[in-house]
Amino acid sequence: MLALYPSNKLEHLSFLLTTLIKHQPNGVFTPETILVESPGMQHWVSMQLAKEQGVAMNFDFPLPVRFMWNTARLVLGKDKVPKQSPYRREVLVWRIDALLLEASGLEASGQETSLQSMAAFEQVNKYWLQAGSEQEQGVQRLQLATALADVYEQYLLYRPDWLFAWEESQRKTNDESEIWQSEIWRHLAKQEPLHPARLHQLTLTALNNGDHLKSGDSELPNRIVVFAINTMAPQLIAFFDALAAHIDIHIFHLNPSVNYWGDAKSDSELARQLRMDGLEKWMQQDQSNSLLGNLGLQGRELFNLLTDLDTFEVSAFDAPIPADSETGETLLLNRIHNDILEALPATHVGTIGSKGSTETGSAENADDSVTIMCTHSALREVQVLHDHLLHWLSQDSSRTPSDVLVMCPAIENYAPFVDTVFHRVGTKPLAGNGPVRLPCSIADRSPMDAEPLIAAYMTLLHLPDSRFGVSDIVDYLQLDAVQKCFSIAQDDIDQMTVWLKQAHIHWGLDGSHKANVSAGATHENTYSWWWGIRRLLLGMLAPDSEGVIDDMLTIPDVEGQSTVTLGKLIHVIELLGRFATELNTPRSPNAWGADLLALRDTCFTPTKEQEHSWDLIAKVAADLAARCEEAEYTYDLSLRQVRELLLSRFSSPDAGNHFMTGQVTVCSMLPMRSIPFKKVCILGLNDSEFPRKSTPLGLDLMAGPDRRVGDRSRRLEDRYLFLEAIISARESLYLSYQGNDVKNNSERQPSLVLGEFLDMLDTGYQVNMGHYLKHAPLHPFSESAFTGTLPSYETGWLRLAQSLCDAATSGPNIDKSEESSEKSSEETRQKEHSLAPLAVDSSPENASFQCMQVARAFRDPLEFFSQQRLGVDLSQSVTLLDNSEPFETNALVRYQVLDAMFSSSAFFDDANAATLQHSDRVVQFAALRGDIPNNPVALEELELWKESAAALTQAMGPHDAEPKRAQFAGNHFTFTASALEGGNSLMQPCAGKVNDIRALGYFMTQLVFSANEEVTPYTQYPLDIFYCDWVKGETKLMKRSFPSVDKNTACQILLSIESLFVDILSAPTPVYSSLMSAVVSGTKKSPGTLLANKVTLPTFLASLDAQGLDDREGVDKQGGLDSENTIDTKDTDEPGNSLITDIRAFFASDDAQRLLKNWLQSSGQFTADIASNPYVKWLFPDGVSWHDMPTTQAFLLFALVANISSQEQL
Repeated sequence: MLALYPSNKLEHLSFLLTTLIKHQPNGVFTPETILVESPGMQHWVSMQLAKEQGVAMNFDFPLPVRFMWNTARLVLGKDKVPKQSPYRREVLVWRIDALLLEASGLEASGQETSLQSMAAFEQVNKYWLQAGSEQEQGVQRLQLATALADVYEQYLLYRPDWLFAWEESQRKTNDESEIWQSEIWRHLAKQEPLHPARLHQLTLTALNNGDHLKSGDSELPNRIVVFAINTMAPQLIAFFDALAAHIDIHIFHLNPSVNYWGDAKSDSELARQLRMDGLEKWMQQDQSNSLLGNLGLQGRELFNLLTDLDTFEVSAFDAPIPADSETGETLLLNRIHNDILEALPATHVGTIGSKGSTETGSAENADDSVTIMCTHSALREVQVLHDHLLHWLSQDSSRTPSDVLVMCPAIENYAPFVDTVFHRVGTKPLAGNGPVRLPCSIADRSPMDAEPLIAAYMTLLHLPDSRFGVSDIVDYLQLDAVQKCFSIAQDDIDQMTVWLKQAHIHWGLDGSHKANVSAGATHENTYSWWWGIRRLLLGMLAPDSEGVIDDMLTIPDVEGQSTVTLGKLIHVIELLGRFATELNTPRSPNAWGADLLALRDTCFTPTKEQEHSWDLIAKVAADLAARCEEAEYTYDLSLRQVRELLLSRFSSPDAGNHFMTGQVTVCSMLPMRSIPFKKVCILGLNDSEFPRKSTPLGLDLMAGPDRRVGDRSRRLEDRYLFLEAIISARESLYLSYQGNDVKNNSERQPSLVLGEFLDMLDTGYQVNMGHYLKHAPLHPFSESAFTGTLPSYETGWLRLAQSLCDAATSGPNIDKSEESSEKSSEETRQKEHSLAPLAVDSSPENASFQCMQVARAFRDPLEFFSQQRLGVDLSQSVTLLDNSEPFETNALVRYQVLDAMFSSSAFFDDANAATLQHSDRVVQFAALRGDIPNNPVALEELELWKESAAALTQAMGPHDAEPKRAQFAGNHFTFTASALEGGNSLMQPCAGKVNDIRALGYFMTQLVFSANEEVTPYTQYPLDIFYCDWVKGETKLMKRSFPSVDKNTACQILLSIESLFVDILSAPTPVYSSLMSAVVSGTKKSPGTLLANKVTLPTFLASLDAQGLDDREGVDKQGGLDSENTIDTKDTDEPGNSLITDIRAFFASDDAQRLLKNWLQSSGQFTADIASNPYVKWLFPDGVSWHDMPTTQAFLLFALVANISSQEQL
C-alpha cells in the first residue's frame, strides 16, 4: 500500500506519524525506518517523536539512495549484492583515478595496458598531463576524478538510460566529452557490473514478479516512512511504487496548497504564454498564487509525480485564517499563508491587521508579522536583527530564543558578525538589572572555518612548501592545543616574540631552505631561524653585552629560567622542520593514514572544546585508507593529493552540528529544511547572491538545455527554499538585505525573489510599504536607532548617540514616557562615564623627565595620557613580526645608525682614526644585527651615512667629548638636559631632521641650562643643533641655533611648559604639535601664521604675566591651574592681554574651525567622519572648537620656538 499524507504544516505531519506509530507499532526489536533528506530534519523528527511519546528510540534514518541499496540486497539476496556500493562517490573517485593513471602509462608497473592504446583517453589525459611536476599532475588527475565521480553519481540517479546506452556503445548526446566519459564508464561497469542503476532495474523486476517475496521469506520491513522530502528523482518514486505492492509505504508530503497547483505558472511563463496565445485566451485562464508560480517549480514537479501514483491519501491541511475571518484580526503573514494554501492570487483585503478596517494601505491596518529590513552591510544586518529579536522576545513572555531560526545564503560570511553581536554582554536587559546575552548557535559551518585546530592542522600539511615565516610560526604557537602540547604559556610567547624581533628572524629555516623555497634567494643564513636562534644561544653564553662571535652579533637577553623558554622554541622549530622534510615523501594510503595521525598527536594536545576536531582528524585519516583499500587503489599518494582530499573534506559543512540546540539557531539556507519556527529570519537576500548561482562543470552532460522533470537545480532549490521559509514562519517573518552601499549610500537592488515578494505586497495586498519595509541607519549609534521605530538595546551605542546629539535636546530617549523617571539615573550614568582630571604623580621615582621626553608628549597628547595615566596603549604604530626580510634601508634605520654614532664619546675623539673606527663598529653592528641588508645599494648608502656623519662632526668644530648636564626643578617635575660644550656655545648633533617635536626638546634643553642654579660660562651659551637634511638623495649639512636667555626668563618659560605638561597628564588635551605647527607655519597669508609671527620673547613673557604664569606659585600643586589664574580677555593696553585676546578671537573664527577640521581629516589620527568620532567628542566635548587655555598656551609656545630659533645651511 502506498499512503500519501499531504499537509501544509510539518507539525501536522509529525502528529500523523506519531499516531501511525502508536496505533500500528512494530515489534520491540524492529527498528522504525524513516527516510529523511538532511540531518537537521532527522534531529527535528526525533525531538518531535520524543515530545509526543516521551522517548524516541530504535529509529533508523537512512538517506534515500542508501535505502535503495539496502532494499536491493534484501530483495536480490545479500550474497549477490555487496554491503557497500563500490559506486559511492568517495570510492568511485579512487577507481577513476586508477583508470586515468593506468591509461596514461605512468603507473609503477611500466607495462603497456589496453587502456593506453585507446584514442578516447587521449583528450582526457592531455588535461592533467599538461601540469608541470609529477605532484601537480597527481593533483590535477585527482581533481578530474572527483569531478567525474560527481557527474556519474548524478547520472546514476537522473540519467540511468544514458549509462545503459553507453554500456551498449551507444551515444545519447552530441557532446564530444561523451566519447571518453562513456569509455571510462564501460571500464568501471566491467570492473563492477552491479552498479546502482542496474541494481535498481533488477530490483524493480524482482518486485514486479514478487513470487519469492510472497512466500514470507523476505526480510523487508513491515513499512517505510518517507518524511518531508521535497524533491525526488522519478527513479526513486518508481522504486517506492513497486515496493508498495509488498510493504506499506507512507509518504508524508509537505504540500503548500490544498488545491491542485500542478499547472501553476511563473510570471515569465505567463508572459511567454501571453505573447503566444494572445490577451483574450490568456485572460480566460484561472489566476494562481504568484509565490507558488514563481518559487514552487521544484515542489510542483514532485507534486505532479506523486499525483500520478495510485495512493491512499490522508490530508491534514490547516487554514491560517478561520472561515469567518471577520470575527478576528487577520495578520498579513496569515493572509499570505492562506492564499498559498488556497492557491489564490494576492488581492487587497481591508481586514489585514485591523478588525473591520477597509482603508487601503493605512498605518492602522499594518502589523508586525512581516518585516523587510534594508541595511548597509552584513554587520549592520546582524546588529539590527539582534535588536529586533530582543524587541520581539520582550512582547511575549512565552517566546524563547529557541523559537527563532536565522538563515543566510553563506553562513561563513555572517558567522564572525553573529558570534560578535549575539555573544556580547552589555545590552539593555528585558527585565531585571542583568545584561542581556541573547544565546545562539551557529550551524552548517565547515570545520575548516569553525575549528582553529583543523585550520592549524591543514597549515602544518603545507610545511614542505612553507617559507617558515616568523608570524606564521607565532600564530601556530597561539593555538591552545599547541601551547598545551609543548607546555608553553602566553607569557612565553610574548617573550619569544620579543626575541624574534630582536633577532631579526623573518623566514626560512636556514640558507639552503631559503634557496629551495624561493628561486631568487641566496644560500645566506641571514634572517633565517638558524641565524637568529644561534645569535640568541651565543648571547646566552656570552657576557651581558653585544659582541661579535664567529661573525655573528650576540643577543644577550636570554638568562635564567628564560633559557627553558628558548629551548621550547628551538624544539618546536626542529620538530616542524623534520615534518617539512618527511611529509614531502609519497607513500601508500595506509602509510598516510598512520602518518597523519602521528602529525596530529605530535603537534597538538586537544582541550576539551577541541575534542570534536581531534576525533574528526582521526576519522578523515582512517577514511582515506579505508576508501582506497575498498577501491583496491595501491598507488602511492603525494602530499598535495592528500591535502586536496583533506581540504575537500574539511571544507564541507557539518550539517548536523549545532542545529536546534535550544538557542537562536543560525544556519545556512540548505534544502530539505522546512522546519517550523515561530520566527523565521533570512539575512543576505541581496541581488546576485540569492538565489545562489551554481556553475556546472564543463564535463557535466546534464547541464545542457534538455532538462528533465526531477533534475536538481541550485537556483530552483533556493527559490523553493524561500517559499518553504515563508510557510514555515508561524508568527513572524523577517527578511533582510543590503539595500544601500556602505561607502556612498547608493541604492542596491534586493534579491529577485525578495523583489517578487515586495511586488506582491505592494500591488497585490496593497499594504503600507512604509511600515513593512524599514531602513536601518548606517551607524548603530545613530539617533534614529533609538528614537525611531527600530528600537536598539545597546547601551554602549546609546551613550555615544547621546554625546553626538545637540545639548539642547539632551540626547535621544528610547521611551519618552519614562523620561522623568530615568532623568536622575541618566545624570548618574553620565557622571560615572565622564572623565575628571587626574591628579599628577609627583613622587620622586616619577618626577624626573628628560626634555625630549616632555616634548614627545606633544606629538600625541591623547596617546601619552592614556599610556602614562590609564595604562592603555593607543599607539597605531605597533610593530608586527614581518615575514619579509629587508631589501633596502629606510629613514628609521638611518636615524638609528647615526644616533648610535653620535651617542658615543669615541665618535667625537680628536683622533680621526678613533672616529672612523667607531663608525665602522656601529655600521658593523647594524649589519650583523640585520638592520641593513647585504646588497650593493645598501652598502653604498652606508658609506654615504659615514661620510655625512664625518662631515657633520667636522662642521661642529672642537668640543668636549663628554656632555655637560643640567636640570631644572619645577613645581611638580624635574627636567634634565645634556649638551656638548664647544667654543662659545653648547652644541648637539642630531641624527634626523629637527622637526617641531625635536625643536621644542632642544629649546627646553637650552632653557634648562640657562635656568641652572649653578652659574657657569656654558649656562649662558646658545645651543647649536647640527644635523643632515636628506632630500631626494642629497645631503645638506644644517645648523639650527637657539639663543640663550636670562635665568628668570628661562624659569618662566619652563614653568609654562610644565603647566602644559601637567594638563596633558591630567586629562585629554588637544595640544598636538602637528596641529600647532599647522597654524604657526601654514600659508604666509594665513591668519594663524600672521598672528604667530607676533609671538616674540617679550610678547610671550607678557602673555605669561597675563595668564598668571609668571612665577612658580602660579601652578596649582594638585596638577592644574589655580581658579584665579584664568585668561583675562578684558580690553586692555597690556601687550600680553592684547595678544591673548587676538589669539582667542582667531580660535573662535571660521578660519580656525576649517583649519581644525582639515587637520583632523588629514592627521591620520581620526576618521574622516569627524562629527561621529568618539575621540573628537572626548577632546572637544563642547563641539569641534579649541579656544581654551591649554591650546592657547601651546600655540604661543610653538610660535615662540619657531620665531626664536634660526636655521642655516653649512
